[in-house]
Amino acid sequence: MTAYDTPAPTSAARDVASAFERGLQRGDDPQVAGADGPASTTLDSRWLGSWRRPGSSRRAPCRVCGHTFRLDDTVYLRHGEDGKLTDVTHHLRTLPCSGDAPAAGPSDPQAQAAFFLGVDSADPPPDTLRTVRLMPGDPVLGHPRQRNACFVCTHTFRLFETVVVCPCSPEEPGCRKAVHQDPARGLGCFEQWRSELTVQQCPMNFRTLRRD
Repeated sequence: MTAYDTPAPTSAARDVASAFERGLQRGDDPQVAGADGPASTTLDSRWLGSWRRPGSSRRAPCRVCGHTFRLDDTVYLRHGEDGKLTDVTHHLRTLPCSGDAPAAGPSDPQAQAAFFLGVDSADPPPDTLRTVRLMPGDPVLGHPRQRNACFVCTHTFRLFETVVVCPCSPEEPGCRKAVHQDPARGLGCFEQWRSELTVQQCPMNFRTLRRD
């Protein structure tokens, strides 16, 4: 071997590099052990909302369902041989994207619709709120390759959540733009937007909005 030859990396060196990378991950987020398997999404999680996959120049949501990663979402982590995080997918009964999540069982759309109809009848929203329950097939949900998102919290809309459609004019909707209004899930985005006027212009026609 000459002075210019670079010795080939040994398996021991790769193991050290992998362990170091996993240690960095655990230092950033103590709940992540740096190993493949389920993990809970926290404020320290690098994938909260979306994340940048290795080799990608942009951040993206779950590659399977297209939904963003929310606080407390259970996800499944996969790492490469170098210890770096390579894949994050949802690991929930309702979003079994990892392939290893417990199955939610067969769903009956009619039974689910009847259940939420009963919920809304027992606990109706105030008359001042014109909320809509997102049922299967609703265009507000979008599809895995192009999900629609709330412009207040920036998270995607999920099945059976309640939203306000056309928040600038919910009494006479002029578009299908929506914003969350689902206090049961901690998503009071419409009330927040209306009270703080977090959006100054209509996102569809750019009309200047005023707080009533």
